[in-house]
Amino acid sequence: MLNTLREFAVEIGCVTPLGHSSFSSTRRHNVDRRYWWSTPLCALALVVMCKVHAQSPASASSDAGTATVIADCLPDGSGYVRARLKGSIDRELDWGNTGTGCTGAVRPTDGGIRVRFTGSFEGQSQLVLVFGISGLREGATATLLPVNVTVIREGSGEFYSTQGDDKCTLDRVTQKPLIGIPDRSRVYRIEARGFCTEPARALNGKGSILISRFDFAGRVDFDDTDSTQDPHDSKAAT
Repeated sequence: MLNTLREFAVEIGCVTPLGHSSFSSTRRHNVDRRYWWSTPLCALALVVMCKVHAQSPASASSDAGTATVIADCLPDGSGYVRARLKGSIDRELDWGNTGTGCTGAVRPTDGGIRVRFTGSFEGQSQLVLVFGISGLREGATATLLPVNVTVIREGSGEFYSTQGDDKCTLDRVTQKPLIGIPDRSRVYRIEARGFCTEPARALNGKGSILISRFDFAGRVDFDDTDSTQDPHDSKAAT
């Protein structure tokens, strides 16, 4: 299309062909007589040529730099994490549904569940919060449940855990079935709020993080099993 426009522009006298410094006077005279209406067409042809020329590389650049799709926590947009971290990581977290990864599954050791949230943290790194909840039945609402909390800063080797479920408590936790999940009948939206009275301590090196309060809404799949050991279980095994 661009070559055709160039040829048309040359034909009506808008553009001088390569290798020719100018049209001959006879050629110019003929153009003036035959195409007295060429002035607006010149403008149109030049505008279209510039637009095509400018858009072509932009399209290629757009295709080459396609952004990675950001995961959403819950399909209805209601997922979130809010938490106050104080200590080695000092941050007020306020993660919404978009850009927050959330998973949940059954712990094989005691029949409890493990809920995991992942969000961006200081540029390219990610922060992971894991809540290990024992004694929670499928679909149940409960109060004052003990919970083990783990904080992981991916890529830095920072790993903090309460190393037991006697330092943090869920004030309240509710579960509602997630509608519209294909081939799944045991997937729930889990919502909880709680607090910690003692910090999560570093498993490698020094440091600690007190999570004085937290609220979250995520998901848990009771057909799925999370075989990852909690930090205190791993430590006991060694």
